[in-house]
Amino acid sequence: MIEKNIFQSWHTKVLDPLMQSKIDVFKNLNPDYSYNLYDDADMDNFVNEHFKGEIAKCYNKLNIIVAKVDFWRYLVLYKYGGVYLDMDSSIEKPLDELIRITDEAIITAEGNPNLYVQWALIFSKGHPILKKTIELIVSNIKNNSYPNDIHNMTGPSVYTRAINAIHMDIFNNKIINHNTINKFTDIEYKSNNISYRLFGIDYNFYFRFKHNLTDLLYNNKKHWREEEREKNLLK
Repeated sequence: MIEKNIFQSWHTKVLDPLMQSKIDVFKNLNPDYSYNLYDDADMDNFVNEHFKGEIAKCYNKLNIIVAKVDFWRYLVLYKYGGVYLDMDSSIEKPLDELIRITDEAIITAEGNPNLYVQWALIFSKGHPILKKTIELIVSNIKNNSYPNDIHNMTGPSVYTRAINAIHMDIFNNKIINHNTINKFTDIEYKSNNISYRLFGIDYNFYFRFKHNLTDLLYNNKKHWREEEREKNLLK
């Protein structure tokens, strides 16, 4: 069962009224879900309180906030379960229409080849895909495996590798060919106590990537790719 929590993060909790209204719409669509907005300090405090030791040490080495948000999203869902959503994206339909009571995780393909969506995530707490993602990120940071490459260090690429690794470990074969995934794809993979559901592309419009107020968020704010070019990813 996936816990009824929605998590987002932003550098401040004081939002433009239009942006707040966008959030209020999907909160009203999902009245049974708790809504949790973390600012930068909240994220740091959460990781250092709940993941003391190697994980917190690696998280604290990250020098670009987008990479920290990447890492935090896996950790907060691993701890509590629920739904993570990027601030520039939105929930368009009631989550109960998408999430079944028997679901433990829902993964969905990106429009980009061979990647799975991580701008929105749906997981029960303690899920093995999240555990594997966290392990791979810790290894990446300890070894500086992808210098100044957020996408591979903490982002969609490492998340995709974790999904593929878990599937290979459990079923001893590759997950369905990415090129065959379409809006009609809805497959549950289950073995022993591990399950996850592969559903469509970009969640088949239950979520919207880059909503119409995105420009409000990034006005006078550097894009993460610019930061990636200007400073080291690791301290």
